[in-house]
Amino acid sequence: MIAGGGDYPPALARIVTGRGGDIFIAAIEGVGDPSAYGDAPVKVYRLGQLGSLIEELRRRGIADLVMLGGLPRPSFGSLRPELATLRYLPYFAKAFQGGDDHLLSRVVRFFEDQGFRVHGPAEIAPELAMPPGPLGRQSATEHQKNLLQRGFSLIEALSPFDVGQAAILADHRVVAVEAAEGTDAMIARVGDLVARRRLKLTEGDGVLVKAPKAGQDLRVDMPAIGEQTLRNVKAAGLAGIGVRAGQVLVGDRAALGRLADELGLFVEGIA
Repeated sequence: MIAGGGDYPPALARIVTGRGGDIFIAAIEGVGDPSAYGDAPVKVYRLGQLGSLIEELRRRGIADLVMLGGLPRPSFGSLRPELATLRYLPYFAKAFQGGDDHLLSRVVRFFEDQGFRVHGPAEIAPELAMPPGPLGRQSATEHQKNLLQRGFSLIEALSPFDVGQAAILADHRVVAVEAAEGTDAMIARVGDLVARRRLKLTEGDGVLVKAPKAGQDLRVDMPAIGEQTLRNVKAAGLAGIGVRAGQVLVGDRAALGRLADELGLFVEGIA
């Protein structure tokens, strides 16, 4: 596993080792905690050490890769390539000439060209993905489901522009769309509008929608929500979250369902 930051890479490692499988973690320098993987073998790499990483994977006889975890988009000039990586630079110079979808698809293609098989996290551990239906006791109302469907349509329509994977809808209209700031910052922006009375949400109206863009490669860029997402949604005065079932990571489903009940939110997977 090529691991970025967040809770999902350690969670996936625990699932694999809990089944008796073997896993090697290549942790990206500065974005994750190498000590979070227990007894699993971990080695830290900076982005400019791609050549060393490939050599290590081949030395270990590894053919199957999964890439998981948060990673701020670097600039091409910040890579500081080692000698073994220099020959790959022309490829990645072109990869950086586009949005995130373009860059990530080129990363996947690069590893495939090197002979590796790239798998999505939900392919390795389906239990990490959102199932159909609600996680807790509360379900979305028909009005809320209509808002969610409008949100899914919005994300699909915006896909060619490589914008974000989330939106907030309320009162039959779009309130916010995720861009480069990320989902949590978008939710906070709406919460600030509510606090300053620039936006009024009636009880049970505002919803967060999270879904992949059309054509998004879920092997390397699968949307995710977590406990902090739920807390942020509650703080902003929203009623709940709707995500595409099977296409968004949620981690510990039972724990997220309990938190949704505690906060009085719905968290629902929509087919």
